[in-house]
Amino acid sequence: MNKQTIITALLALVALAGQGQTFTPVQEDSINFVITGTTISPHDSVAWFQCAPMGCGGVVKVPLVDGTFRIAGRLPRNAFVQIGDYAGNDLRFIVEETPTNINLVTGEVSGSELQQRFIRCQMRERDIDRVAEPWWDSLSDEEKDRIIDMRGGRLPDATAKDSANFLKYEDFIGDRKALVRQNIRENKDNIIPAWYLYTDFELNYEEMLEFMREDAPYAHHLAMERPWKVYWGMLQQMNITGKPAPDFEAEAPDGTMHRLSEYTGRGQYVLIDFWASWCGPCIGSFPFMKELYATYKDRGLVFLGVSCDKNRDAWLKALEKHQLPWTALRNLARKGDACDLYGITGIPAVILINPDGKVVSTDLEGKELKAKLAEIFGE
Repeated sequence: MNKQTIITALLALVALAGQGQTFTPVQEDSINFVITGTTISPHDSVAWFQCAPMGCGGVVKVPLVDGTFRIAGRLPRNAFVQIGDYAGNDLRFIVEETPTNINLVTGEVSGSELQQRFIRCQMRERDIDRVAEPWWDSLSDEEKDRIIDMRGGRLPDATAKDSANFLKYEDFIGDRKALVRQNIRENKDNIIPAWYLYTDFELNYEEMLEFMREDAPYAHHLAMERPWKVYWGMLQQMNITGKPAPDFEAEAPDGTMHRLSEYTGRGQYVLIDFWASWCGPCIGSFPFMKELYATYKDRGLVFLGVSCDKNRDAWLKALEKHQLPWTALRNLARKGDACDLYGITGIPAVILINPDGKVVSTDLEGKELKAKLAEIFGE
């Protein structure tokens, strides 16, 4: 079966199942584990916690005596835990019966082959970080902000220095991304990919299609719930692109209810910005979005801000604080959840709908979104 046939079959499955896809984790037995080690740190303790999925346990401090520590606990087999010495030497480990001994500074490790492979993966990442972090720390806060703005296409007055910094930053990010994908591909026979799929947010569809396999050893690890949701969201977005925009009902600030269909299919492009009051990147994107709004509001582009806030008061306070000039609505997750219908698994997220009411794109942001609007409106 060729790739296109596989994609078509998967899209058909999503069309039938919608967002009814559910994740079923493998519930591993809890086991006792021991991790001992050494480090060079001015502090008198190390700290450990379960790190994937997050929220499974608090930070536990363990004494550091003459540079050595011993961590003993009981957690589900194959859980991921993180150990750090408050001096920048942090590593992740897999919970298993075989005792592990680690030098947090050098990465020298004894234990199972799986544990050793996991540490080797991280030490390769650390090699990149050891070069990138001192350079990044040497930049001023303004220079860092300008790099981030350039990445989002929000810095029209970039200088030659900005461009050089941006290219160096992109090189580091590219090296890190390539290594993550290498670490996944070299460990498809074990659970290590669950960690990288849980923590990496920039995998594209082709990569997700390669890695998200129901029969993979890591497919039902507890940390895989979020990756599966992201993957199903990608499939949903591919499924609706080029088709009539799914309709949904949402609340306006005055409490009245409105449907998306009141705005679409009326001879104008519609841009939906999914956001929330608690989302830092969403708030950070507002100046850029306001620029786009000012440029295109009178040229055939309707802006809709759809909030994912569950707390109505928080939403209203954010509207007042940030003075958003476009139509504001709030997703109520009823009569067709907007986030599910549009495969939204992370925000901010922008959906673009053409004058005929069909979805044009589901994943444009920053400079790509700016370029797309310029193309549409003849600039």
